[in-house]
Amino acid sequence: MTGLCFEHAFVINLDHRTDRWAKISENLAQVGIVAERFSATGVDDLLNDRPSMALKHFLQRVDGSSPSAEHKLQTTWACMRSHLAIIRLARDAGWPSVLILEDDCEFEPFTPVVLKRACEQLQGREWAALYLGGTLKKGGKKAAISANLCEVSRVRLAHAYVVNASVYQQILDEAPESGLPLDWYYSEILQASANTLMVRPVLARQRLFDMSDIEQVERKPKYKTRQALQRWWARMRYGRSSY
Repeated sequence: MTGLCFEHAFVINLDHRTDRWAKISENLAQVGIVAERFSATGVDDLLNDRPSMALKHFLQRVDGSSPSAEHKLQTTWACMRSHLAIIRLARDAGWPSVLILEDDCEFEPFTPVVLKRACEQLQGREWAALYLGGTLKKGGKKAAISANLCEVSRVRLAHAYVVNASVYQQILDEAPESGLPLDWYYSEILQASANTLMVRPVLARQRLFDMSDIEQVERKPKYKTRQALQRWWARMRYGRSSY
C-alpha cells in the first residue's frame, strides 16, 4: 500500500509461535500492509538482563501474589525488549518512523482506505506516535482533529502503533527505567508529554480466542453495544476497500 506514514513495519513474533505468524501474515496480505517478521525476545534470551525491581514491585501492586507472577514479570520485560529493539533499529537506520505490530494483531477489512486517509491527514502535523488500535483508559482524552485522526492520551495496549523518530531516543532512555510495562509507560508517561494520535475508526484489535503469552489466558469477546455499532457503521461506510 502506497502513501502511508511509515516505510518500515515489523511483526514481533516468538520463534515457536508459527501459528500466530501464519494468521497475521494472512491478515496483513488482505489489507495490503507489508511487514517483516521480527524474532521476539523470549524469556530464555534475557540471560543476565534481569527485570527491574521497580517493574516487579509494580506488577505485585497491580496483580497481587500469584503462582504466575514470576512468569508475567519475565515475559513483560522480554516484551519490552522486543519493542525497544525495533525502535533502536529504526533509530540507527535513520528511519523517520516505524510501524510496530504484535503477532496477535488483527486488522479490520476497511483498513486500506482509512489508513491511507489518516496518513494523508497526518501530513504537516507534529506527532510522536500514531495508534492504529488501543484502549482509552479512565481520565484519558480523545479529541477529533480531522476526519480520521484523534488526539489521545492514556491509551493502553501496544499491538499496533507507529513511532515517530522524534521520540525514539526518549523511549529508549525512559521505558526500561520507568518501572512500568511498555504499554503503561506509553499511556502514563510518554503520552503526557508527546503528541499522540489515534486513527478513527479503530483499525487493529487483539485477536480473540488466542492465548496471551504474558497473561496466560485466552482472550474472549466482551460484547459492548457502542463498540459493536461503531464497527458496523465503519464497515458500512468504508466497506472492504481494496488497496
